[in-house]
Amino acid sequence: MKGIPAVFFDMGNTLVFDRGFAYFLSKNLSETLEENTGRKFSSQEILDAWSKTNIHGEEIETWDLARSMFLLRYLGLTPTPQLVELVYKAVLKSYVEGFELDSDALETLARVKEMGFKLGIITNVGSYEIVKDRLAEVGLIRYVDVLVASQAVIWKKPHRKIFEWSCFLANVSPAEAIHVGDDPKADIEGAKNAGLRAIQVLKKASAKSPIADAWVYSVKEVPRVLEEWLSTGYIR
Repeated sequence: MKGIPAVFFDMGNTLVFDRGFAYFLSKNLSETLEENTGRKFSSQEILDAWSKTNIHGEEIETWDLARSMFLLRYLGLTPTPQLVELVYKAVLKSYVEGFELDSDALETLARVKEMGFKLGIITNVGSYEIVKDRLAEVGLIRYVDVLVASQAVIWKKPHRKIFEWSCFLANVSPAEAIHVGDDPKADIEGAKNAGLRAIQVLKKASAKSPIADAWVYSVKEVPRVLEEWLSTGYIR
C-alpha cells in the first residue's frame, strides 16, 4: 500500500466509553483510604482533590502515579510510598471498571488490519500500562502495531508532537497517516495541524468538526470510509 499506510485510533469515546469512571474512582479511593488510614472522605472531597492533580496542565500529561501522590496531599494525608502504591492501584482499577469497550471495536480493528494498514493507538491517558492491559484483556492488542499514550511521550493531544512521535514510531510521515477520534480539538484539529488526515466519530463527540476529512457515527463505519478512499484514489 502506498500513500496512507497507517491508521491511528483514539481510545476514550472512540474505542471505549465512560460508564461511570468518576463513580468508581471515588468509591475505590474512599474504600482504600478508609481501610488504610482510618479516615473517611466523601465522593465530592475525593473528586475535588482529583481535579487538582493534573499539575502539568493541558499540553503535558501527568502520570497517574504522580496524581495519586498529589491526591493524598490535597486530602491532607502524607503520600508515603506504601499508600501511594495502594491509591495508584485503586485508580487503575477504576479505569477498568469505569470504561467499556465499544462492541464494534474488535471487528473494526481486525478489518483495518486485513486491509493492509499499520494500526496504532494515540490516547491521552495518565497510565500507559492500563491501556496496554485493557487492549490485551479484550483481544485487541494483537492488531496494534504502535501504542502511544501521552503518559509515555509526555505530550497530550492536540499538541502536534504526540502525533509526530506516533508517526515516527510507526515509520510513516504524517501525510501517510489517518487519525480516527471523537474530539473536535484534541483528535481532529490536533491531527490536521500535524499533517494527518482525520475521521471524526460522532457517537459521543461534543461537536462536529468542520475540518475533518470524513465523519462516521461509530467506528464500525471506518473501514467503509477507507475502502471508499482507496477506490477513489484519495489514498493509495
